[in-house]
Amino acid sequence: MSRLLTPEDLYALRLVEDPQISPDGSRVAYVLMAVDREAQEYRRTIWVAPTTGGEPRRYSAGPKDTSPRWSPDGRMLAFVRAPASGTAPKTADDREKGVGKPQIWLLAADGGEARQLTTLRHGAGSPAWSPDGLALAFTAPTGDQDDAEVDDAALQGKHLPRVRTIDRLWYRLEDVGYLYDRRTHVFTVRADGSGVKQLTCGDFDAGEPSWSPDGATLAFTADRSADRWRWPAASVWRMAADGGEPTRLTDEALGCAAPTWSPDGATLAFLANPRRHGVGHTDLYVVPADQPGAQRLLTQDFVPTCADTTLDDMRVAHLHAHLTWSPDGQAIYFLASMRGTTHVYAARPQGNRLPRRVTDGGCRVYGFSLDVAATTLALGVSTPTVPGDLYTQPLAGESAMRSLVEVNAAALAEVELARPEEFAFRGADGWELQGWVVRPPRVGNGEEATVPAVLEIHGGPAAMYGESFMLEFQLLAAHGFAVVYSNPRGSTGYGRIFSGAVINDWGGKDYQDVLAGLDAAIARGGIDANRLGVAGGSYGGFMTNWIVGHSDRFKAAVTMRSVTNMATMFGTSDLGWGLVLDELNATPWEDRERLAGFSPITFVERIHTPLLILHGESDLRCPISEAEQLFAALCYLGRETQLVRFEEQNHDLSRGGHPRSRVIRLRKILDWFERRT
Repeated sequence: MSRLLTPEDLYALRLVEDPQISPDGSRVAYVLMAVDREAQEYRRTIWVAPTTGGEPRRYSAGPKDTSPRWSPDGRMLAFVRAPASGTAPKTADDREKGVGKPQIWLLAADGGEARQLTTLRHGAGSPAWSPDGLALAFTAPTGDQDDAEVDDAALQGKHLPRVRTIDRLWYRLEDVGYLYDRRTHVFTVRADGSGVKQLTCGDFDAGEPSWSPDGATLAFTADRSADRWRWPAASVWRMAADGGEPTRLTDEALGCAAPTWSPDGATLAFLANPRRHGVGHTDLYVVPADQPGAQRLLTQDFVPTCADTTLDDMRVAHLHAHLTWSPDGQAIYFLASMRGTTHVYAARPQGNRLPRRVTDGGCRVYGFSLDVAATTLALGVSTPTVPGDLYTQPLAGESAMRSLVEVNAAALAEVELARPEEFAFRGADGWELQGWVVRPPRVGNGEEATVPAVLEIHGGPAAMYGESFMLEFQLLAAHGFAVVYSNPRGSTGYGRIFSGAVINDWGGKDYQDVLAGLDAAIARGGIDANRLGVAGGSYGGFMTNWIVGHSDRFKAAVTMRSVTNMATMFGTSDLGWGLVLDELNATPWEDRERLAGFSPITFVERIHTPLLILHGESDLRCPISEAEQLFAALCYLGRETQLVRFEEQNHDLSRGGHPRSRVIRLRKILDWFERRT
């Protein structure tokens, strides 16, 4: 007999990450993520599964191994190993060798002991094999931390508070921390561990190295523009693989990622967004390797966004952008998101046809790779009832995905999961929008069995809900709630006009869209319209705050990592000035009244809905001060509220925070709605 899902089930769930098929297509290396409940830590190890079926084999010991990359001959795996928590240098020599930092390691593809390849002071990552397999390109942080005396004292077991001296606008980043005193650059190293060479240097960051087919040239991304500390956006560059002066290939008006060479070495494909005034929509471009500035857009009329933007609460972030060329140079494979799904698509580099979808079904493909002969795809796939498993699919014919590894079969066999019911509805301006309702699996549909409902609102707003596993939604459904969610204007996956329609209108027609989706779900039956809750995080937290400041129809609300005051977001968020200027076209000193009109804190006196405020204390994207302002005002007004502060947790608390903090967060949400709806 099945049992109810509980917050503690988070500890039992595992994920397949970063599937990498071997060059000959016979095996797939992947990262298996699991939670060590006793240690309260995430463990990541590398496994290899045969594509013909059979038991996968664990290849690495962990505890934090990621980024497996096959050598061109398939005989070696390079990967990144981060040390166990608490590992720190004890001597100056340890520090110079990068003890306590992630480093690149090598492992024979047939198994055996791994050997460490790099020993850089600040660590290394993003390994990329040269075509001949004799070297790897990689990235590594460079420079000395501000206030070096603090680091010297730490070697002697002493703690000194660091003093930071900052002289640029962009000086920290969510999930990274302070970055003003470090630069990431491109290096190469021979596969035997000798000859480490730094190829790029300067007051800028460089990354994503990609070898030309002949191994003579490296492409990479870097922002060397004068505006890089105000409006960061990388260009595509190329340089000789043994060093020299690089050449910029793309327009500085674009922010580029994932440069990838065509098989003949004549062209680079890459993904890009505008540096300024983007709408969250990513496009695919190509540029001739010998014609700087001649980039060409391939996806002007392509509705999907060329990125994985489907949300779930199981992964810290979407995997790095990834492009793959077919051996004949006639197709570029990439991930794109449309109407709640993410799939692999193929584009023609001539741009004379719209990209075609290669994978299919109600799912989110969150990672993929292709063998050298372009016969088989390895896929990381999630569905509303599958957190993340490994699949393969032949490219030829109409073959469907085939499950290769099911890492949660045993854990999920004990519980009954709900399946979303998709529906269409009309939002503001009569636009047809997409929504879903997840009903409790143990309650029948129809008016004779009405249940309370929670309206969930996604963050971004440049993201989308869709066919991916949401533990929070499943938990609420298991405990008797219907969960209603939709993709209002501002969401990705419906074209650039749709995703840009929220600019200068936060809390306007997007607000109307969200409530129209709820009304449409109620009209379908089975929901008690007098027992409603609302919840959301980030932009969804903004919208939750906005809703309870403009409506009393909800019995309870939960706002998470939210935005409350656009004027303070400008200066306290890691990239707040960009959000406020590009989304709302205002500054606090010139347009205070305009920003007040977009700020939920302005309408706090109207909030009578019991409001639970959840926020990570280390959140740099939406700082804890946003939650503090809202909580202080509601307390002063005598309204029913609670503030739950999660120490050391950042903006990704819900999907990658400390395991115990994530479980407590789920308990708090469930308890708040159970007691009040």
